[in-house]
Amino acid sequence: MMNLKNFEQFFDRTILQRGKNYYKNGAVLSIEKISENEYTAEVDGSELYEVSVEMDDARNIHAVNCDCPYDMGIYCKHEAAVLYALREGTIKIKQSSAKKPDLPQLLGKCSPVQLAEIILEHAKEDKGFGNYLCMKLSEASDANRIISDFKRISDTYFRGRSAVEEVLKAGRLLIDKTEKLSSAVDKVQIYAEIIFMLENAIEDACNNDYNDYDEESWELFETISDCEHCMENIVANIVNSENQANIATIWECIINHWDNHFLIDGEERYFPSLMQFCKFPAYRSKLDEALIFRRMSASDYRKREIDKQRFSILKEFGTETEMTDFINAHMDNPKFRKLAIENAINAQNYEKAEQLALEGIKSDHSRFSSVSSWHYLLHDIYQLSGATKKLTEICYHLIKNGKTDYYEEWKSLIPEESRSDEINRLLNEPRNYAYEYIISFENISNRIYQFCCNYPSKISYYYEKLKTTAFKEKSKSLYEQHIRHEGEQASNRSEYATLCKNLKNFSKECDAELAVKIAADFRELYRRKPAFMDELTKAGF
Repeated sequence: MMNLKNFEQFFDRTILQRGKNYYKNGAVLSIEKISENEYTAEVDGSELYEVSVEMDDARNIHAVNCDCPYDMGIYCKHEAAVLYALREGTIKIKQSSAKKPDLPQLLGKCSPVQLAEIILEHAKEDKGFGNYLCMKLSEASDANRIISDFKRISDTYFRGRSAVEEVLKAGRLLIDKTEKLSSAVDKVQIYAEIIFMLENAIEDACNNDYNDYDEESWELFETISDCEHCMENIVANIVNSENQANIATIWECIINHWDNHFLIDGEERYFPSLMQFCKFPAYRSKLDEALIFRRMSASDYRKREIDKQRFSILKEFGTETEMTDFINAHMDNPKFRKLAIENAINAQNYEKAEQLALEGIKSDHSRFSSVSSWHYLLHDIYQLSGATKKLTEICYHLIKNGKTDYYEEWKSLIPEESRSDEINRLLNEPRNYAYEYIISFENISNRIYQFCCNYPSKISYYYEKLKTTAFKEKSKSLYEQHIRHEGEQASNRSEYATLCKNLKNFSKECDAELAVKIAADFRELYRRKPAFMDELTKAGF
């Protein structure tokens, strides 16, 4: 939270500096304490501006506002100036003699007619407020009225006539009103309908005006999630009551909405509630049949997601045999192949686990890189089974493909007398993505130097390693060439700053006198680049 001690970090640097200058130059004319935690200040700018600050006893700043027209950032220079003045205490704070009007007391003095006039005037200007007030005050005793009241508010938002906060506020009111209803069936009907309504509205907004779509609408998933959780709780109570008439009615309500679900955010909003019906074998069979029917026309991705849903039902309500049979029947789904491998590992059937992993590699060969999750599983299988030779080979494969976490383990598996030859064999692989890591880890200076020759920008990183070897002078020359080449290529202030930083490091790590000479050459060659000259000066050259 912003505090008088740390407010600077919340301001743009330029705005902050201007505000500090305003404060130092006496632009903050006065500060008045108008209540226990509120201050107003006058600041002399292009006009006279008023800044208000709300701050608690711990000097935490809860709000700061200015009536100037600045809209390029969150905070302006006038606000910064006032916060400096409050922190430094250089301006005497006046105590306001006028007591701040108390709104409840003022409203208490109004007649019913006056109150009605005030409310109607505000409702006319703010349609969202008017709709919310209707929903708040209506004697809603049935589901249809609550749904229609909320729909009116959400429609106003999606037509661009109110803020998203109005819908969120209405969502909280909707839940409060719904929970007061006596009928559990009505409650579920409301929650299912609101989820469906909001997700359809968001889907339409995305499809019809995607580029200009205001992402704040995704905040409405807060209301959707709240309705989803309330619905789950009610379904749980109804299922546990075993009132078959209510169970059948609610099942039909939810399954009908579920059939039209759009999966906007990748979640099945109705499925957790539907799963609870699987306590009864007949409903479990119905839900599984519905999932199988959905699967027939689904994409490959959705088929895998549906399989996960079917398996989640088995985990909750099925037997071990049913789960095993399902896994074995769906080996084309990586999730279930991995489960089968885990089951084989737990049973210490390492031969079967290895076979399943190798089949996974073969089946994924056209879609995955040369390292996939199956290779990591093979590593674990060989490690657990004590198959040292195979473990060495899989580590070699993983390292070659850039998985350097396995390098030290691989080294430890190789007999010491052949370790050097094996490292060289690995380094001579035509496509070794761990090459740089290995030569650096093993500190192989000739290979490091050659690597820097191939990739000159690396010399600044590896010079420390090379300067104590036979490649010291060659590396120094390579480093100098790289700095000079950077000077030729640099074309903007950011690149000049980076170059000067590298030159400074060169001076410190390599040769201070040569660094000065390089800087002098730069000044001669690029004297018409003032930004370059400025960065050289900043770096001390």
